[in-house]
Amino acid sequence: MASSKSVSTKVNPQLKRHLEEIARLEKRSLSTVVKMAVEYYVDQYNTLHPQFQADIREALAGIEQGDVLPYPRG
Repeated sequence: MASSKSVSTKVNPQLKRHLEEIARLEKRSLSTVVKMAVEYYVDQYNTLHPQFQADIREALAGIEQGDVLPYPRG
């Protein structure tokens, strides 16, 4: 198993309280809860970001081809 590396960050007091409450309820350390949250974010990013990029490329290609819908003004 690869050795762990430290990452530090600052969060606002309310977020810290929420993280501490989750840790308390789940009987986990604060460090474990933060690690799990970061892992979840990275998973979601890697899952969703490629599709987001593909959607942007498709939209740009449509614009280049003149396939643009007018924006209704209010």
